[in-house]
Amino acid sequence: MAAVAAGLEAPARAGESVRAQAGSIAPMDGLRGVAVAWIVLFHFLVLGSAATDPWIAAVARVPTLEAAIRGGPFAVDLFFLLSGFLLSLPWLLAARRGRPAPDVRRFYARRFWRIVPAYYVQLAALFVVVMPLLHGLAYWRSDLYVYAFNALAHALFLHNVTPLTSGSLGANGALWTLAVEAQFYALLPLLGPLFARAPWRSLALSVAISAAWVAGSQHGFDALVRAGMELGRHWQWPEDAIRRLLAIQFPAWLAHFALGAALARAWLGWRPNTGRYAPAMLFWACIAILAAALAGGLRPLGELSWLVPVGALGGIMLAAATGRAGFAATALGRGPLAFLGRISYSAYLWHLPLLLVLQRHAHVAPWALLPLYLASVISIGWLSWRWIEQPFMRRHAHGSASPRPAP
Repeated sequence: MAAVAAGLEAPARAGESVRAQAGSIAPMDGLRGVAVAWIVLFHFLVLGSAATDPWIAAVARVPTLEAAIRGGPFAVDLFFLLSGFLLSLPWLLAARRGRPAPDVRRFYARRFWRIVPAYYVQLAALFVVVMPLLHGLAYWRSDLYVYAFNALAHALFLHNVTPLTSGSLGANGALWTLAVEAQFYALLPLLGPLFARAPWRSLALSVAISAAWVAGSQHGFDALVRAGMELGRHWQWPEDAIRRLLAIQFPAWLAHFALGAALARAWLGWRPNTGRYAPAMLFWACIAILAAALAGGLRPLGELSWLVPVGALGGIMLAAATGRAGFAATALGRGPLAFLGRISYSAYLWHLPLLLVLQRHAHVAPWALLPLYLASVISIGWLSWRWIEQPFMRRHAHGSASPRPAP
């Protein structure tokens, strides 16, 4: 924890990363590792068949394990909570130190170089290599407009706004989360000062907005639904498709980002004063709540019960960040999960198209598909992290460190 303490006391500079300003919060890497492993196993389970895959058949014989893996979409909740926690810290630290808010231009530049190069490389491979492997060259030749529109929407991180693009042509449907993340980045310079001045009131307002949006996407927004169906008349978009699309828009996730920011504020105050056992008690209590939610037996808030596992994941995150020893320090702070966390962004980008291509073209024994898939995700995730993510981040950090000429 000495690195964290040193980061909290050091003066912040505009071009610094969150890690440089707040210190290393090692368990966060492990939580990212948990999230990416969870979503990888979830997609393998739901896109495969117990009739042909012995691994899926074995999981089906253990209902508790199957329920846990089928909770893979909670990994998205965890990713958004982590983003809210970590990316709000520069604003929280600036307010704590009585310093100006982070430089917006440099924040945007850092986010751009952090996510865009690896994302664009994956997009190029998706459209040029993966799509022909899955659907043949005739697919894009037969509907070049849809193909080009998808390419543009994905390049601009707007692919979650129409049913035509939100599924990423059936080749990488997980990419819609990148659009939500990018929208959060775009709004954070406006939201960050609010989170810093009034974190808990901001959280209450954000939860109200998200709850209203989620309820509206299910039962209301009739004018929006009709407009979406009219827009997609050529493709015969049904009402359910429009409502599913509305359910993944940024307002539905605002509560996650705000909760992450509020917990970051709590962490700044709690970390120096907490004992050894309080984080462990919080961690395991939230694990129990999450397990009950995964089992499907925890709906105390009716249609708002989606808030319960989100709150439990937030508690797990806070406890992991605060704990000085125990499971968080050992299992999350170093080792395989921490490694997976470091490559989690690239692994997430590639995991779904890799699975679809391997299912179609890998002629291996059924038992070998899962090991081959996991090895491929880890290998390509590491290659992308090592040769794309890291060089661009280092280049940007070096450029940001250069002295600026006097006006």
